[in-house]
Amino acid sequence: MTHAWAAGWRACRRALTVSCGLFCAFASVGRAQPLPPAVKFDLRAARGQVVSPVFEGWYQLDGMTYALFGYYNRNLEEVVDVPVGPDNNVQPGPADQAQPTRFYPGRHFGVFAIALPKDQPKTEVKWTLTVAGQTMAIPSFLDPLYFVFPQREDGGLHPGNTPPVVKLEASGASVQGPAGLTTARTATVGTPLTLEVWVTDDGLPPPAKTPIVRTPGSAISSRPQGLALTWSVYRGPGAARFEPSTPAIEGGKARTVVTFSQPGDYMLHLLASDSRSGTMCCWTNAYVKVKVSGSPAQP
Repeated sequence: MTHAWAAGWRACRRALTVSCGLFCAFASVGRAQPLPPAVKFDLRAARGQVVSPVFEGWYQLDGMTYALFGYYNRNLEEVVDVPVGPDNNVQPGPADQAQPTRFYPGRHFGVFAIALPKDQPKTEVKWTLTVAGQTMAIPSFLDPLYFVFPQREDGGLHPGNTPPVVKLEASGASVQGPAGLTTARTATVGTPLTLEVWVTDDGLPPPAKTPIVRTPGSAISSRPQGLALTWSVYRGPGAARFEPSTPAIEGGKARTVVTFSQPGDYMLHLLASDSRSGTMCCWTNAYVKVKVSGSPAQP
């Protein structure tokens, strides 16, 4: 088997993985059940459509096995909030396994990864979502067909490309890849909170000729596009304004400020991406938990 043939087969296999994962998410209880007749989609609808959990694949890193998940919000405009609980849970184990509770329109890849028990690396986990009266569940499939390589590009236009390396503290831990890291902050309603990020990359793919601009919560592009950062609300009771949501990186550092409209517990998501390909590479997730105090902002 030639390297070129093998690389081509891996790319096709992983593309099939994404398609199969999306199809399997349509089952209301498990992978063996067909799409319930009551589930109807209108891809032109701005609101009232379902959100499908998607299993992206599984991978191994530092002796651990991870199940990687994303989602597809079929609404053209509606941002959907589903708190952790009966309508948004992961099984087995605790219902809260760091899945999102805020879902932006469109297809979003590799939003979070679940570390499987080290003594039971073949554990099948299932993410269940109920939106618009429809329940959808997707289990992880630890079959070789679904094995992905989010830590290193093994084919495509830029073989050898790796995800950006991110730190949320100047002297803190770094992370590379979708498993992510989490830190904590406190803030007050109406008072800007400064968020700083330290990021390095391997230079692949080459920087884009035009600036990368993404809206908060936007999905990862399917084309190589150069290193870019995007902030969005991952969980929270209210809105947050990022200035800017896609900060420029200067000297390996980026800075933005965020202002909250409501008190409560939030989680912010930082997406550091330089590309996305059929091999499910290359981006890094990071999360910031923020406890916001104070009175609700006046309209």
